[in-house]
Amino acid sequence: MSSDKIAVIGDRDTVTGFRLVGVSESAIPSSADETRELLLRYFRDPAIGLIMITEPLAESVEDTIVELSQAPVPVILLIPDRDGTTGAYETVLRELIRRAVGIEINI
Repeated sequence: MSSDKIAVIGDRDTVTGFRLVGVSESAIPSSADETRELLLRYFRDPAIGLIMITEPLAESVEDTIVELSQAPVPVILLIPDRDGTTGAYETVLRELIRRAVGIEINI
């Protein structure tokens, strides 16, 4: 099976924008637990190749994202929401690098 679908987890404005360009797999969670459940559901779907999640939601499930990011597919991409970037991607990237090479770096 091909991993060619994209999933978006975010706020209403972000999800609406992606739906307008044809992304059919999308969700607007209302809690951190729901965000984690959606992330895991999309991660387990073999048709999903890319999961985009807005940074504010990603901050609430950072530990899950770091753990899931060990797998090459699907790729989990943190994106800014309508308010702009929060820098959450730096924290996740720093942890992934620390796990990969064994040292902490500043980015």
